Amino acid sequence: MQPKAAGPKELGKPLMPPCQILRIRFSPEGKTLAAACSDATVKRWDVTAKEPKELPALVGHNGWVTQVHFLKDALITSDSWGRLTSWNADGKPNWSVEAAHDGWLRMIASKEGTIATCGKDGFIRLWNAADGKTLAEFTLKADATAVAFSPDGKTLFTGDLFGLVREHDLPAGKILRTLEAKELYKLDRIQDVGGVRVLLFDPSGKTLLVAGAVPVTGGFVQTVPLLLAFEVSTGKRLWQWKGAADNEGYVTDLAWRPDGTLAGSTSGQPGQGRVFLLKPGDAAPFFTSPKPNVHSVAISPDGALLAASLTNANSSGNGRVKGAGGEYPANNSPIQFWDLSIR
Repeated sequence: MQPKAAGPKELGKPLMPPCQILRIRFSPEGKTLAAACSDATVKRWDVTAKEPKELPALVGHNGWVTQVHFLKDALITSDSWGRLTSWNADGKPNWSVEAAHDGWLRMIASKEGTIATCGKDGFIRLWNAADGKTLAEFTLKADATAVAFSPDGKTLFTGDLFGLVREHDLPAGKILRTLEAKELYKLDRIQDVGGVRVLLFDPSGKTLLVAGAVPVTGGFVQTVPLLLAFEVSTGKRLWQWKGAADNEGYVTDLAWRPDGTLAGSTSGQPGQGRVFLLKPGDAAPFFTSPKPNVHSVAISPDGALLAASLTNANSSGNGRVKGAGGEYPANNSPIQFWDLSIR
């Protein structure tokens, strides 16, 4: 009998930035980990050493930093006030657009020379990556929650609050077709719950992953995580993975590993979450690590390192419980690492 293969090894103590983190990403060469932070900064670490070394934070955003997105030679960031900024390798701004969107900028995607963004204002906008000039815009007339360029870069896929995924021609934005994932949305107790949280193509470009959750109730936002796979050429559903309980929450992030398996994260109520590894098409993950409210996952370019931004244990709910000194402590997001090279 073959011995059971060891799973990924959790590495030491997590990084402990003093703020919440919405998104983490590795730079293309794998040297830097960047984090979108609730304190209006972008925190960075050099992860090439044995112990990650914190680098100077990037400052200039107004609200929560919502996304960090690496290009080949720049870092693109966004915030909850709608600002979009490009930074060079030295941490200096290349350009910044103060009102790229009216309010929360949800997601960033890119292809060669072009950036796409979507926002709570319902607009989809295309930007010149070199200078931040607007190239085109169109509207979904709904809260736009996700955006992704097609693998050939000729069309753009968008996701919205109501569980609709659309393919648009460029630059006009004409709708070419619509893929329905309506189970990702529910109107409950006069509250809109759900939405497309992740759009991600597989490495072959033949499959589109659409992720979020099946809302059960909006009162306490009880949801079951759901991941749907669509065949790009036909729009046919190929497979799905669904969580087991309505306290598991949303799929918050996904990332491909070089071996063709998926890393993902979930966040639910109360304080539920996990990091998982899933083989596409399987009924259940082959690795799961329960962690409080996991916001984001990232895989290093060589596939050897997994990072996840969590929520601190014994969360105070951002001020519901007074600390020993009478203060109302905020939550923060530890960043945990796993060694994926272990088989």
